Amino acid sequence: MTVFLAIDLDDAVRTRAAAVIEQARPTVDARWVRADKLHLTLVFLGNPAAEQVETLRARASAVAARHRPFGLRLSGVGTFGTARAPSVLWLGVSGDLGRLHALQADARAHLLLDDLPGVQPIERERPYAPHVTLARSKDGHPFGALEASLRTFESPSFHVGHVTLYESTASEYRPLHRASLGVDVSTGHIGLTGK
Repeated sequence: MTVFLAIDLDDAVRTRAAAVIEQARPTVDARWVRADKLHLTLVFLGNPAAEQVETLRARASAVAARHRPFGLRLSGVGTFGTARAPSVLWLGVSGDLGRLHALQADARAHLLLDDLPGVQPIERERPYAPHVTLARSKDGHPFGALEASLRTFESPSFHVGHVTLYESTASEYRPLHRASLGVDVSTGHIGLTGK
């Protein structure tokens, strides 16, 4: 099983991003992300053993409880890979980036631990670049014109009130656990911190 922790987009933002994909699909030969798979990854956890999922659920809830809800929006566009052969087209993120980075750093510190077989601690070393993937290039086809046309893209803002632990399969992302921000599930108290 492949597992990751993510922030879900709300319906209005998902619809806007999906519309971008539908307009762009005929113009670039790429593997476009399905609307139901659009998300903002916080931490990629690799392939933990099935018996570790309960531990990951508990740790995700503990991390979420330490952070207040906040707001984000999708804004701008970029690519990963080289300028001549970009491999991934993505929408950027703006809004309360301080809270987003604090949440991501906390999740990385408490979920990417050596005591969980299959989890990939190497992810601890990668700088976090928040984005929502739209497409992966086929055979290095460039996204140049499309990237230029999306530079001013901006979605409505959306409320980040929870994180979701997902299992990724070839056909779907299956939610394994949802953890509300600012809520200590062990006590039910709202524990809003300054993070």
